[in-house]
Amino acid sequence: MRVFDAHCDTISEMYEKGQAFSKNGLHIDFERMKKYDAYTQVFAIFTDPEKRERAKAYEETLIDLFYSEMQKNGVCICKNYIDYETSKTPYRAFLSIEGAEGITKEDDLLRLKEKGVFMIAPVWNFRNKIACGVMENEDTGLSEFGKKIIAKMDTLGIILDVSHMSPKSFYDAARIFKKPICASHSNLKAVENHPRNLTDEQFLIIKNSGGVAGINMYPPFLGESVKAHIDRFLALGGEDNIGLGCDFDGVNELPNGICGIEDIESLIKKLPYSTQIREKLAERNFLRVIKAYNC
Repeated sequence: MRVFDAHCDTISEMYEKGQAFSKNGLHIDFERMKKYDAYTQVFAIFTDPEKRERAKAYEETLIDLFYSEMQKNGVCICKNYIDYETSKTPYRAFLSIEGAEGITKEDDLLRLKEKGVFMIAPVWNFRNKIACGVMENEDTGLSEFGKKIIAKMDTLGIILDVSHMSPKSFYDAARIFKKPICASHSNLKAVENHPRNLTDEQFLIIKNSGGVAGINMYPPFLGESVKAHIDRFLALGGEDNIGLGCDFDGVNELPNGICGIEDIESLIKKLPYSTQIREKLAERNFLRVIKAYNC
């Protein structure tokens, strides 16, 4: 099976717990990745707001760790679709930023793009200089600085990840950003009413932009089942706009029967959909978005 997962926090966990990528006790390692015909993982660089004062240095440390561990294991580091397409190995990695605490000026986007960052979630759960997070009591939306950052991301061809954005931040950003929008690891509120999940209206905005939402495996976001969310996405016309964003190593529990990437193949094969829908969910939809950027 071929799999593309749009979000994990494995690099942060590896650093904090002193683990290696070749084989570890986390949700993702290279030994398990190699069991797939092809596996592509987006590795998020997450900086907790508590580390805000040293965010840039911490981000750089994690990016260096990402490059070192991927290169040691022969994983192709992709900055764009061309890198993906020309890879000599079926095991690939993309780099994203979650929280963007290290972005304090517009030029930081150029620095991150040069480092290979192809997608950025500007905010985590709580407010920063760019945007308001989904767990804040007062929704202040994008800051003026944040509006400039979103516009610059659009110009540079850095994918906007709206996961963790407050509703007002989401709508502010969607009005500015012209390219396909992604929610790398977000489910639907209509299925499980959690603040971190998307409303139907938000998903339709993502869909109409040509973007994708990645299904998150965290039980408080997931609720009943993966299938229930997929059914709702499909009912909204989202066959081409759903993927996987499992949030591995960013959550402290997973659904019954899921221990890590080794269980994704069996999960997908059990879904009662056509081969075409399963393949779109597993890989093809997110690849379409990356190909659309191709910069």
